[in-house]
Amino acid sequence: MQTPRWAVWGAAGAVTPALLSGFGMSPGLALLGGIGVAALGLRRGSATALLLVASLAISLVLYALVLNATGLDEAIYYRPHERYATWDSRWSHRAYQPRVSVRMDVPHGDLQGLTRAEIAEPRPMRFATDGDGFRNDADYAGEPWVLLGDSFVAGNGTSQEHLLPARLAARGVRAVNRGFPGGITDYEQFWRSFRSRHDGARALLFLFEGNDFPENADRREVAPWRAAMKRRVRDATAGFRRLPTSRVTRSLAARVAHLGAIRGGDLVAVHRVADRPLAFYLEYVKKTRREQLPEMTGFDAAFARLAPDLDAVFFIPTKYRVYQRWVAPEEDLPHASWRHLAASCREQGVPCVDLTAALRTRSESLLREGRFTWWRDDTHWNGAGIDAAAERVAETLAALEARQ
Repeated sequence: MQTPRWAVWGAAGAVTPALLSGFGMSPGLALLGGIGVAALGLRRGSATALLLVASLAISLVLYALVLNATGLDEAIYYRPHERYATWDSRWSHRAYQPRVSVRMDVPHGDLQGLTRAEIAEPRPMRFATDGDGFRNDADYAGEPWVLLGDSFVAGNGTSQEHLLPARLAARGVRAVNRGFPGGITDYEQFWRSFRSRHDGARALLFLFEGNDFPENADRREVAPWRAAMKRRVRDATAGFRRLPTSRVTRSLAARVAHLGAIRGGDLVAVHRVADRPLAFYLEYVKKTRREQLPEMTGFDAAFARLAPDLDAVFFIPTKYRVYQRWVAPEEDLPHASWRHLAASCREQGVPCVDLTAALRTRSESLLREGRFTWWRDDTHWNGAGIDAAAERVAETLAALEARQ
């Protein structure tokens, strides 16, 4: 029995998005590529579509062999985040690969790649994930608190023993990490998938001034059918996007995109604080200086949906807000993001805490020793900053428990 031609070019169109994802193409573009191949098969014949798919497959294999032979498939990663970040098709959200346990000497933070200035702060790092792909040393074991948030909760650039769950545990607070880079709609998804399998835990939400107000929320507010289609494509191509070919291509593309800005010094500013170089991401500095926020519709809607499940919300300031008094003491910074969050919390009846004062106080104390609460070459807080935040979080939770 001969296979119908429509089945041949239809299959070619279905396979193409996975192969294109293996080359690092985004899910949307990969889907368009699959539609294009199917249309080509319809117009030019099944043989043309099959030849194109075979060429893509052979090229992908050759690409992988070259990367493996040169060692670029591993050398491209300067920290575990890029190496293990993935799309988890089980829960239809982003996370790390599950059951990872590695140690790595991290040569620098995320800002060194964006500037020619020598700011590298090498450090050893232990990186581990649980069965759900979040940075916990073990699977969920009935911890009463779930920490929701972005790369600050995930602990980008910081070793496992200094993350929020560990620093809270040192203060008698048992918590599980559900942090991964994203926006409030992602944190909502992390919580929903957790709650679908576990009962009894309570949620704490951490929102970062630099990119949670509202860029990473509104960007994902799309029509339900488009969101569903995007999830299905991500689910189908997740394995191919984990390939070294996909990761290397995406990493190189990001670096090329930043070359002009790096040469012009448009991405990072370096100041001397305590006689040491302290780097600031200029995009976050700009966000810190905002007098007013842009349209917050997507953020507000997601926050309202999540609020009934939240016991407390914590505001994480930018590095510049914490260190501005030592960099530009004459500047009077506005606090637009916090004002909006505080108003949203009052409206929803959720306790809300600004971590700025705690981080400034700890920073001032550490500067006497030439130490910092942020990695000097990174946009993220280090173990000392996390510890200062954990102290304030533990105090807040103790007060909440006392009222109940």
